[in-house]
Amino acid sequence: MKRIFVFSYHGRETYQTGFNRLLSMAEYLSNSYEVHFVYGNRNKAERPIKIKGNLIEIPMSYAPGFFHNFYKGLIESGRRVAAKFLLACYYSVTGKEIFDLGREFDKYKKKTNINLTKEDIILVSFPSLAIHNLGYALKQEFGCKLILDYRDPGVFGYQQIEDNKILSFLRKRFLKRNELRNLKAADLIVTISASIRNLFPEKYRDQIEVIRNGFDFKKINFNLIKHHPYTFKLIYLGTVYNDQLEDTTFFKAIRKLIDLHVIQPQYFQVKFVGTGESLRLKEIIRHYHLEPYVQVSQKMPIEQVYTELYSAAMFFHLKYGNRKEIITTKQYEYLAFQKPILLPVNDDGDLEESIKRYQAGYICENENDIIQFLKQSIDNHFQNKPARVERTEAELYELSRQGQEEKLLKLIDKL
Repeated sequence: MKRIFVFSYHGRETYQTGFNRLLSMAEYLSNSYEVHFVYGNRNKAERPIKIKGNLIEIPMSYAPGFFHNFYKGLIESGRRVAAKFLLACYYSVTGKEIFDLGREFDKYKKKTNINLTKEDIILVSFPSLAIHNLGYALKQEFGCKLILDYRDPGVFGYQQIEDNKILSFLRKRFLKRNELRNLKAADLIVTISASIRNLFPEKYRDQIEVIRNGFDFKKINFNLIKHHPYTFKLIYLGTVYNDQLEDTTFFKAIRKLIDLHVIQPQYFQVKFVGTGESLRLKEIIRHYHLEPYVQVSQKMPIEQVYTELYSAAMFFHLKYGNRKEIITTKQYEYLAFQKPILLPVNDDGDLEESIKRYQAGYICENENDIIQFLKQSIDNHFQNKPARVERTEAELYELSRQGQEEKLLKLIDKL
């Protein structure tokens, strides 16, 4: 049986959404191929190998050291930009990553005496150019087929989230040559949207296939999606980055809405679910005295997150600064839960386009738009006229990871 090696630089503990996407992809592909899912784990892996059918899950514990611990300390203290600077500086001086999955995989190969062949397929997923470099190195060594997967444009296009201009310059300056080399060597290139594909060098665009993000069909119980009669719950799912909090129009509008219409917190709640620590978000909540109305929960397993989403009245986004090409997994999860989606400040990009294409919600341009729309929605909610956007089973499958993975499998079969 032909084998596929799927590599993720991150494990679940540092990159839950991206990790779950790749794990789902590996599980789907294992229905047709023998799949080795290899990922870096910053904590010690308790179970080195897990085998389920044709899927072999292989966590690689990064060897601890001074720079590893320094980096982890920066992350745990919320200093993510400084942590990225450390990674960039280390790479520019040594030419290597602090967390070197290639080195760990090489140890695994020697220990298990596993040999790759020309028949094998390597699928390496951004973020971290190091993972693409690993794919390139394995292709050069063994002649494998190489698939490059991008959840963002890497060194091309927009400045990465929470990168500053200096860090973005360093990324493009030191990594672009290797990335162009990797693109040239790839047998298949996939990314999550047409807009991101258009950020790549023109000569490669026709070679790049779009495999969108999607929700996990297996983890949502559609029978549990319901109307909560007592509280209007406006929900945001997942991580909030500081770049998303530069524009505070949404929070100003919520404060004015509450004051204008004397809304009590038992009837109206804004929930950031599975968000984790965000010092900037907490500062904004305090600044606008929204503590009784706004809740922020820690990161948690997606199944636990979904228990909150089942009874949401509405979902919302916060745009990513001036970036127009970002559309995350949460958009597809919002669409799956079939409640309206609010874009409080128009991104003039992929989020706006998706909401319009699926007739999924409302796009506002200013505070008054937000206030008027939410007041009408809250009134309808308590008049027992809750909004729901019904979707057929075929539409839901098209929006799911499984639907997108089926497209990927067909592309891989042609390699």
